[in-house]
Amino acid sequence: MEYGQVSQTALKVATTMITLNQKPGWRNRLPEGLAELSEQLILAAGIYPYTSRLMRASKRAWAVRLSDLGESFQPGTFEGLGERKIFMNEQVLAAIAAGATQVLVVGAGFDTLCLRLAPLYPGVQFVEVDHPATGAVKARAVAQVGQPGNMTLIAADLGAQPLSQALADCAVWNPERRSGIVAEGLLYYLAPESVHSLFQEAAACTALDSRFAFSHLTGLSQHGFARAALQLFGEPWLSASTVKELPGYIGPGWQVIETRAGGNRDLEGFAVAESYPRSCRLPP
Repeated sequence: MEYGQVSQTALKVATTMITLNQKPGWRNRLPEGLAELSEQLILAAGIYPYTSRLMRASKRAWAVRLSDLGESFQPGTFEGLGERKIFMNEQVLAAIAAGATQVLVVGAGFDTLCLRLAPLYPGVQFVEVDHPATGAVKARAVAQVGQPGNMTLIAADLGAQPLSQALADCAVWNPERRSGIVAEGLLYYLAPESVHSLFQEAAACTALDSRFAFSHLTGLSQHGFARAALQLFGEPWLSASTVKELPGYIGPGWQVIETRAGGNRDLEGFAVAESYPRSCRLPP
C-alpha cells in the first residue's frame, strides 16, 4: 500500500460482505451485524466511489449474480472472504472463552470485529492497529457510527515502528494479560522476515497461552489475475506458506494448534497459534 493511501483492498472486502449477505444461505452464516456495520463504516468514511449509490448496487440481484460469476472463474473470490470472517470471529470468541481479556486486531482495515464484539464483552479491551492512512479514516468512521468505550484504535506504521512500541503507548493494553490477536488478510503483504518480526513482537506484548489467529497465502505463484490487480493497487503479495511450513513461517515462540482450508478459496488457509512461555520464545 502506498504511503498516505487508504487501503483499497480493505474497502473492497467490506463491500463484498454486503453483497455476500444477500446470497441465499449466507445471511445466517456471517457474524451478526457484520454486513450492516460494514455498510455504515464505508458510508461514514466518505471515500469515493464508495457512496450510498454503490452500497445499494452491492445489494442488487445482479451484484449477487456477478459474484457468482466471479466464483465460477476463481473459486472463493467472494465466499472465501466470508469463510475467513467467520473463522476469525470464531477464534476470537474461543480466545475470550479460554480467558483472554484483551483482543488485538492488526491491520484491521474496515473490519467490524471489534466494533461488533466490544459491546457484548464489556470486560474485554478491544484494540485495533492500522496504518495511519487507513487508520485515521477508520477512526473517523467509527466515531460517527458509535465507538464503544472498551474499543481503542491506534494509527501506526508497523513498518517503521515495532508493534511493542505502538502498544506501549496504549494505556489500556497490558502485556501481562492473556490475549487474542487477529491478523486477517495481512501477512500476504509482509516479507517473510517481517512476518517473523510481527509474531515475535506479539509474543513480547502478551501473556502465556495467548492466541494468534491469522490467514496465509498457500503460494505466491498462483492466481495471476489477482496478483496483477493487487500490484496495480500498490498492495503486492510478498509472502506465503503451506500448512506444513507454518511453524517456520511464523517463527519461534508459537505453536500452531489449528489449521483450516479457506473454503473454496484455494489460494489461502486459516490458522491459530498459541504462545509458549517467554523463556522458550527466542531461538537459542
